[in-house]
Formats: sequence, C-alpha cells, structure tokens
Amino acid sequence: MSQSSLFKHFPPPQFLNPERIGISFSDSSIKVVKFGSGATKFPVQTLLIPLDPGIVVGGLVVNAEELTKKIAQARNKFRSHYVSFTVPDESTYIFNASIPIMTSEDLHEGVAFTIEENVPLSLEDTVFDYVPIAIQPQASGVGSGAKVVVVASPKKEVESIISILRAAEFEPLGCLPESQAIAEAVIPKDFVGTAVVMHTRDYRIGIYLVKDKVVQFSTLRTITKDDYEKDLQDEYGKFLEYWSKYDTGSNHSIQAMFVCGEFEYARRAISAMSGSAQYPERALLANVWGNMFAVDEHMPELAYETSLSFAGAIGAAMSKI
Repeated sequence: MSQSSLFKHFPPPQFLNPERIGISFSDSSIKVVKFGSGATKFPVQTLLIPLDPGIVVGGLVVNAEELTKKIAQARNKFRSHYVSFTVPDESTYIFNASIPIMTSEDLHEGVAFTIEENVPLSLEDTVFDYVPIAIQPQASGVGSGAKVVVVASPKKEVESIISILRAAEFEPLGCLPESQAIAEAVIPKDFVGTAVVMHTRDYRIGIYLVKDKVVQFSTLRTITKDDYEKDLQDEYGKFLEYWSKYDTGSNHSIQAMFVCGEFEYARRAISAMSGSAQYPERALLANVWGNMFAVDEHMPELAYETSLSFAGAIGAAMSKI
C-alpha cells in the first residue's frame, strides 16, 4: 500500500504533515509554490515576486531588509507558516568523496574532514550534508568505505536566508540545494539511470549530472546572449569532459536531458543540443508538475512557459521533512 493511499484513510495529525510552501529566489525574482493537502488531488498556488536590482546579487543576499519585505508578500497570500527553501547554486558546492567507515560517526567525521579539501571555506564557516551512494571495500582489505555525495554551503548565507524567512513570519522546515530541488521536480519518478538537467537563465546556465535521483555534480556557467547556442555547446563539452575524467563508475551513458528555466533560453538550449551531432542526447523541455499530478486532471493556472522557471520552488515544496 502506498503512503498516499494510507493517508487517505488514516490522515496524520496536522503538526506531522503541515501544508508547506516552497521558495526559491534569484537575482531577479522570488518564486513561491504551495500544494494543497489531499491524497489524490494537489491543487497548486503560485506567486512570482519581482526583485529590484541589488537586493540579491549573484545569488547572495545584499539587502536583507528589502528581501524580507518582498518575501512577506507571500506570507500575506498563503496561510501556511511553514516553508522549505532552496540554497542558490552560487552558494552551493557539490562533490564526491570516498570515506573509510566503521560507524555512522566515522562517516560524518570523515565527510567533515573532506570539506576544506574541496570547498574554499573553513569547516567552521560551512554547513554540509551528504548522501551515501555506494559501499566499497577498502584497498587494504580491512573494513569498508562509503562513496558519498557531499553538499556544502557558506553558513552565513544559509543563516541569512533563515533569518529573513523568520522575519517575514515563516518557519523554515528544511532546505536543499537549488540543483537538487530542480532535479526533484523535473526528473520523472519512474526514471532510472543517469540524466542531465539544464537550468537556463539569460546570462547563466546550471548543468547538473543526476544519477538515481541524486545530483552528483553541478556547474554554473556564464553564457553570452549573442552566442548562446555556441557557448552552451562549449560549456556542455567541458562538463562532459570533467565528468568522464573524475567519475570512476563504469557507466557513462546519459539516458535523458531535461531542460527548464527561463523559457526563451530553454528553447535555445534545446536548439543547441538538438543541432549538435557531437552531443546525441535527446533534450526535452521538462514537465515540472509531473511528479505531483497529471496536468490533464488538474490544469495549473500558471502558463507552461512560465512554469519552467518554477522548478526550484516546486522541488522545495515537494521535499520531505
């Protein structure tokens, strides 16, 4: 029996399953998504809040007071106090590490030991989390090791977002990297294997390698508007070169490529990938709602072209506590 069908007959107390909204933000806007409660239907509300230049710059909060005022607009529209938010790509470092383990404490301490080797921050200035993806025997033949995907962010940036949300009368329940939130939204639940996700903007593009639903490598690149297609092909080539150099897995095949973000540039990304014989992966415009409901049963008010830029907020709203 699925969890949703169980909840249909025995709904959990509200405090264990509160309605939450998902929030993501960039230099130009805040995007907010709320899914309604219910086991079979998920009505959705969305809100786009434009930001004036200088409030957020390069994914970093510059004017906390003004950002708080803007986020408070969402508090006035949505009744829920609870939010999950994304940490922008600009403040996120994702890397793989192999850790010798004997206990769970060894694993945590081993991951902490790798932070300063892979992140340009001291451990005390960093918050991190990790996902074990494989167990490996040690080269010595004694004990085991774990291959983990580590996500690290500057502590002050995460704490700044939490403070702003609380000042806007929200209670943060959790956060996740923007790249992982987007992957949660755009990669179908029944997809198995390796995928690439492209998150397009007018001057930057995020490229994420996702294996078995976990973002294992991500890169954020600057793209020239006039040469968008050519620059994108060049940056994707560098992305593949890095992956094939540093990934030790035996399967380097990519089964699918999902494109989301600003619609104009998402279309240009599709054109760039489809027009290159060097990269035969089939690029698809994403369906950001597919993991929550069928659009033929519930048609969101948000236009499809606009919905592509809401993937991060959607993934945050979907995330588990």
